[in-house]
Amino acid sequence: MADIGDEGRFDEIDRWAAEARAREAADARVRERWLRAQAEEGAQMAQVLAGLAERGATVVVTTIAGRSVVGRLASVGQDFVRVATTAGSTSLVPFSALAWLREPPGDRRRPDPAVGPDPSPFADDGGPPGAAALVDLLAQAAAVRPRVTVHSNGASVTGDLRSVGIDMAVVQTDGDPPGLTYVRLASVYEISFLDSG
Repeated sequence: MADIGDEGRFDEIDRWAAEARAREAADARVRERWLRAQAEEGAQMAQVLAGLAERGATVVVTTIAGRSVVGRLASVGQDFVRVATTAGSTSLVPFSALAWLREPPGDRRRPDPAVGPDPSPFADDGGPPGAAALVDLLAQAAAVRPRVTVHSNGASVTGDLRSVGIDMAVVQTDGDPPGLTYVRLASVYEISFLDSG
């Protein structure tokens, strides 16, 4: 039979074990924060974007011109991101025009697998284009002459994407007669495919 002294020792052992568990939990939280900070400091934008695209994250992309594109981050190319917008279209934003990208507050859940991929006028299999360059993706899209709006800093042009060269795109605008607009790709902040959804 245990005496009073034994109960006191058991209480002390229980108290010591509880304190040890609390210290261990606090240390684990500190390690986790430190590891997260190290990962963020060592991360490159393309790696972060690829992770968000893999999750099919909903994002708000803001260009250096102040335009915002909201939708699911569908893929990341060599020099652009592709967003399946909430309006049902597809937008391409070159890295050179990307000011920042963020997830809406409280929206860090995994996507519903029943949703499936978005339709795309420029992907053969309807999937992400992978590591394609923007000029290559646009050249592929031009084969079907999609309706696009091209945004630059304060200027926009809407029409059918006719062709794409090394550093320019040709957009046929409406009118009587229709006109051709030659867009310098280096000046593009966003290209919206209007009939992609």
